[in-house]
Amino acid sequence: MINKRLLITGANGFVGSHLAEMALDNGFEVFAAVRKTSDLQFLDGLKLNLAYPDYRNVNSVTALLDQHGITHIAHVAGMTKGRTMQDYIEANATVTVSLAQAALAAKTPIQKFVFVSSMAVMGPTQADQLLTEDTSPAPVTLYGKSKWQAEQYLEQYPELPLITLRPTAVYGPREKDMLIVINMVRKGWEFYLGKAAQKLSFIYVKDLCQAILTALESPVTKQTYLLSDGVNYDRYDFASQVKKDLGRKTIRMHIPVGLVSGVLGILDRLMPSRTSILNKDKLKELTGSWACSIDKAANELGFRPQYPLEKGTGETIAWNQARNWSK
Repeated sequence: MINKRLLITGANGFVGSHLAEMALDNGFEVFAAVRKTSDLQFLDGLKLNLAYPDYRNVNSVTALLDQHGITHIAHVAGMTKGRTMQDYIEANATVTVSLAQAALAAKTPIQKFVFVSSMAVMGPTQADQLLTEDTSPAPVTLYGKSKWQAEQYLEQYPELPLITLRPTAVYGPREKDMLIVINMVRKGWEFYLGKAAQKLSFIYVKDLCQAILTALESPVTKQTYLLSDGVNYDRYDFASQVKKDLGRKTIRMHIPVGLVSGVLGILDRLMPSRTSILNKDKLKELTGSWACSIDKAANELGFRPQYPLEKGTGETIAWNQARNWSK
């Protein structure tokens, strides 16, 4: 049997580290693409190989693929918090092109290239509408635009055995942004932007990683799939589930969008180098709806999410409690 040798970019990160664990359990030999300066705490104890690609040099990346006989690539790495469009393009689009070019030049044929994009490519919709793969992409943030640019770049390489995944908001152990929401509820607060109706979708990290593994071994190519846990939630449902998990009561507050926008505009001017989960650019996503359909992934990939919100938040909270809520 030919060894399945998987290169995971961003393997030390939130999604990448979970994928590395699950890929090892699924018979892959894992090569973790990281930087020399990367924090490797989430990879401790895993029987994997470290690789240090220089994405600015396609020949160097090709040589790395050849050296290790890589057969599969999961491109998970990406910048979610940046300052300028150029920062996002370089991290999320240019790197993707380099990896694709190297994959096509490698001596060992790459059996599958899975690109983890984002539902941010689609842009938000109205509360009574549903995002599907047929929805025309309309990203509203720099992050979403850079991921869409990466997808368009990849279309220039039709010979690449590509599957593109667009997950919705991902949460789970090791994740920091949704943990902010959980911690606010833990302290007795719920904050919402405005009072407009809003539908949201989520995906637990293990469901996302299972989708990546399924895509890596699927005969399907040249397809794009939206991913969530299959349920579209009311804007209050995530916090409500966390309250139930923690046995907490909260004070719910709605903050006018205009006020938040004004404050963030001032902060962005005073501190132009500031990167944060909340800035004026990100606000465009946070005030929209993200209800979606995963019918295509279910029908073509056999994607069957195992973690509805009540199961995923429970595991996430338990993981953080075991570490005394430390980072």
